[in-house]
Amino acid sequence: MATFELVPDDEREDEPFLAPDGDEPGGRRPLADLRDRALARWRSLSRRGRVTLAAGTAVVVAAAATAAVGPGLLDARADRLRAEAVQGLPGVVGDLSEPLGETWELANGHGTLVTLPGGIVLTTQGTSVSALDAATGEELWQRDVGPYPACGPQGSSRDDPGTPADTAVCLSGESDDRTVTVLDATGVVLGERSLGPARTDAFDEAAPDGAPVVVPAAAGAIAVVEGSTNATAPWPADDMPDEDTLRALRADGWVDPTLRLEDALTGEVRGEATVRLRAQDLGECGMTQDEDAAPELMTDPMVDASPSVTSLSVCSASVLVTPDGAVLDVGPDGAWVRPIPGGGHVLVSEESTVIDEDGSVVATVPGFLLPPLVDDDPEGPFLVLVGTGDAEGELRLTAVGPDGAEEWSTPTDDLGGVLARVAGVVVVQDGGGLVGIDVATGAEVWARRDLLERAADGSGDWVTGAVTDGTRLLVGISGSGERHRLVALDLRDGTTVWERERRGYLEGLQSIGGHVVAFDGAVHGLG
Repeated sequence: MATFELVPDDEREDEPFLAPDGDEPGGRRPLADLRDRALARWRSLSRRGRVTLAAGTAVVVAAAATAAVGPGLLDARADRLRAEAVQGLPGVVGDLSEPLGETWELANGHGTLVTLPGGIVLTTQGTSVSALDAATGEELWQRDVGPYPACGPQGSSRDDPGTPADTAVCLSGESDDRTVTVLDATGVVLGERSLGPARTDAFDEAAPDGAPVVVPAAAGAIAVVEGSTNATAPWPADDMPDEDTLRALRADGWVDPTLRLEDALTGEVRGEATVRLRAQDLGECGMTQDEDAAPELMTDPMVDASPSVTSLSVCSASVLVTPDGAVLDVGPDGAWVRPIPGGGHVLVSEESTVIDEDGSVVATVPGFLLPPLVDDDPEGPFLVLVGTGDAEGELRLTAVGPDGAEEWSTPTDDLGGVLARVAGVVVVQDGGGLVGIDVATGAEVWARRDLLERAADGSGDWVTGAVTDGTRLLVGISGSGERHRLVALDLRDGTTVWERERRGYLEGLQSIGGHVVAFDGAVHGLG
């Protein structure tokens, strides 16, 4: 495991950014620059990455180094080179140079979606689960699993960039007699087990009192949460919750909930952890009202089971368990989980922890580490938000190299997230717009302050997903209304390649099997 301190690195030789028109500072030839960038990318790849790209990228580099071409052909070859370099990476799709149209739709606002290997989307219809080809929407197979099916793992948000699960776990049946069924990616039923009474979430009022919350999890497991789900306490009238509030909560019957990850078919426990609620956690609780309209705490446990990790959160306290049962240390102040494209995740806090696909700690980095939704250099520098953003210190986005050295640092006003690191550009949502930053120097390459409409209170437009073809970045933008926009940007200069407005609030935009899939209550294949 590596533990880093931020140390400025003054010895780096900054590499100029390739301008969209082919002109470049220093008089370097654009074609030579493309070759050098491709070779640098090749050297930075892991052995697995080199095997993946060997059949395509190296051939294109060799051809580009010897050919004399005109500007139009140069642009085409540059696009192809970038496409080859990112092929097979998470968040990558086909050509985005032309507007995308809808190729298929699944009007399934209540269905549960799981991504399986091979570009398969699993959804529920009636008492069945159906596997669809993400490219065409064609149904590949269907299996009846019983009434009220809910399948996973899927997580509570669309931030996990299309990470496929090896198996699907489906719960079905009435709340007083739930059954779990496990299927593989081809639709083969691997087995089933009766669970008895179970809630689908903490708000399931149809389940018998005392029934545990059960949620489908990764690797053929279920997440089981036991403990009090209905205890509450008055919210202090003129203050934040404190030790007295916690004592009142416990007097009302509160029991710290335990997350147990168990094999869905055998019941074997893989790992478990208990949320220890403290007084300092209560300030992040939700607020509701009792029958007399007096404010009181909301302490309902929230379970999130993604392909990477399962978490249980109560107010600001949380525990995390990996699919193989390892309990992750979130520290005394807690952390939130961000998936890493391609596998693994980050525990984001004032000191962030990088976890690989196997649950091993890779590194700890000072600051809030923000993995891009789309990344063509997953072994590149960590992108970290540091500073307080107040009078004591400005917020800065900082690139930290594998040796812990600071490679560059740039100020940010209101960083909403890192969308992409592709084609030599880091794209961030900063305040009311998108900004492209040179991946080598941290210098601003372009800014699009006109893309998002934001109010002073922070409400307004927000980016809800991003995919790339290596040259262009397609972002989904949702606002407060029932419309959303898809905007394709040229990564080199930030200009709009095309834009389309669509109905519905966009929940997410993903690459599944290399195909664009949008979620807005319904599921849409775009191509």
